[in-house]
Amino acid sequence: MEPGLQQTSSHGAPFPDPDMQIPPDSVASPWRSTRPWRTTSHSYFYLSTTALVCLVVAMAIILVLVVQKKDSTPRTTDKVPLKGGNCSEDLLCTLKRTPFKKSWAYLRVSKHLNNTKLSWNQDGIIHGVGYQDGNLVVQFPGWYFIICQLQFFVQCSNHSVDLSLRLLVNSKVKKQALVTVCESGIQTKNIYQNLSQFLLYYLQVNSTISVMVDNFQYVDTNTFPLQNVLSIFLYSSSN
Repeated sequence: MEPGLQQTSSHGAPFPDPDMQIPPDSVASPWRSTRPWRTTSHSYFYLSTTALVCLVVAMAIILVLVVQKKDSTPRTTDKVPLKGGNCSEDLLCTLKRTPFKKSWAYLRVSKHLNNTKLSWNQDGIIHGVGYQDGNLVVQFPGWYFIICQLQFFVQCSNHSVDLSLRLLVNSKVKKQALVTVCESGIQTKNIYQNLSQFLLYYLQVNSTISVMVDNFQYVDTNTFPLQNVLSIFLYSSSN
């Protein structure tokens, strides 16, 4: 073997030129080309899963609300007909179920009205409250809820009509409702108008509660007599 060849084999292959070296980052790798795709696919998977979970939760909430609404809807049968217009019956039922029964009253308007100050049928429910000349008379001091509802019926002519409802405590107006019907230019023959007011007021012993209207002849005591009511109950006693 020639000496030149022995020298070459003992030193190994010649060292490559530094300018010809390949950077580490440029080395091809089978995993590097798939990383962006895998990251994007994971993002889409998480987003789709989150959206699906939110949709399922929303549907569950809607189903629960629908079931609750059906359960809370009162059921009627043929044996218990609906009473159209008798809205005050709900008020009476509510008063009977309340724990505030120390002092309360529920009266319907008298059919024989001849004054702007209304009178009431004394065959209603009165407990712990007096009645005299159209006035409810308080017997226990405290905070009272006062509720009045009236139904009016007007046959329109050529002029407008003012309807009113005034709640009075000790002959002083504390709450009122006013409305004008049968206005000019409106082609209406008959009008049913409901007015109502409520008041929370502190009353002393012997305080009086009354109701006044402007045109008592329009108070409808025939069509919906149960809608003309005056009611009070003791909410908070000072004793």
